[in-house]
Amino acid sequence: MGQAHRAGVERVAEQGVRFERLLDEHSQVLTLLDDTAALRGLAQRIREECGAHIGLAGPVESERLLVLRQWNGTWATGLHDLHVPMGLGLGGKCFAELRPVWVDDYCASELITHDFDGPISADGIRTMMAVPMIRAGRVHGVVYAAMREVTDFSGRQLDAAVAVADSGGLALQTASAARRQRETAAATERRRIASALHDSVGAQLFRLGAELRDLREHARTEGAALLDRLILLEDQLAQTASAFRESVHALDHDEPAGGLAATLSSDCAAFQRRTGTTAQAVEIGTLPDCDPHRSRVLIAAAREALLNVEKHANARSVLISLIALDDGLTVSIADDGDGWKHQDGGNGIGLRTTTDRVEELGGTLSVVANEDGGLTVRVWVPLS
Repeated sequence: MGQAHRAGVERVAEQGVRFERLLDEHSQVLTLLDDTAALRGLAQRIREECGAHIGLAGPVESERLLVLRQWNGTWATGLHDLHVPMGLGLGGKCFAELRPVWVDDYCASELITHDFDGPISADGIRTMMAVPMIRAGRVHGVVYAAMREVTDFSGRQLDAAVAVADSGGLALQTASAARRQRETAAATERRRIASALHDSVGAQLFRLGAELRDLREHARTEGAALLDRLILLEDQLAQTASAFRESVHALDHDEPAGGLAATLSSDCAAFQRRTGTTAQAVEIGTLPDCDPHRSRVLIAAAREALLNVEKHANARSVLISLIALDDGLTVSIADDGDGWKHQDGGNGIGLRTTTDRVEELGGTLSVVANEDGGLTVRVWVPLS
């Protein structure tokens, strides 16, 4: 009985060791996939391995800016989420010079700027070291070890900090790659869902709207009450369709690929394959650069116009033109059809929503009749 009991205790102990090892491995994998977990671990590690009072870790979040996102051992909150531009303070100097930097007495040092003396003093920091996290020639962030007394960092402490920074560079690089893969996968899934919604729910809404309009025509001889009810249902359906289009737009909000002109050319090709109606996009003159948000609004306006041409115009051809005009960009969508009979002169819900988006940018949207038939939707947005 005693031997069996001891064997059981040993098995439990062995399983406990294995469990702890698995937890440790899980933690290591997590830091390679999650930059927040990686930074948290780095702040704790540099404090422990350097014997410091405080550990800090900050990623580079733009070309010339790092932000202190994780901390361990702080008293105050002044260093939490502190923005450190390149060249300023100890971390900014480390960032700019791509090398470890340390000072014996931070607030008295002549080696650095003193933009952050307030939060440094609030935490009682005197001696401090900053080490860049470099991977593939790029600075991914900075780790700090700080003491609340004037002292010297030994060679062992410097080596330990450099080792932490090296592993941190790998962790942040890997986490960044994992995040990009997740974002790509999410964008692909959004586009798949948007396409499925458009092909299924969108088609059903369009068909229901057509049936309601047909019923309304017949109801004129069957009583005013039924006619009023059908008109109300049609209005509700139109609002539902607008909300549906908003959902699809939100799902499919990725950046235009290949530029504004290339995207509209691709849309024209897809429109022509789908409808058999000739469609072309032309670029008139040299177009200035257009930021992604304005490009998305212009593309959304062109797509809404193409949708109305497809549903209502009975057109034989469509021409989209792009031109720089009046310190902005103009996109015109012209068709040679017989007008948008069901759009009340261009005031349908979809076009009103598009107009609102354009006007939020300070732009304009107009729908005008062409002299030789058809309509032109003209959208202008300023570039500044």
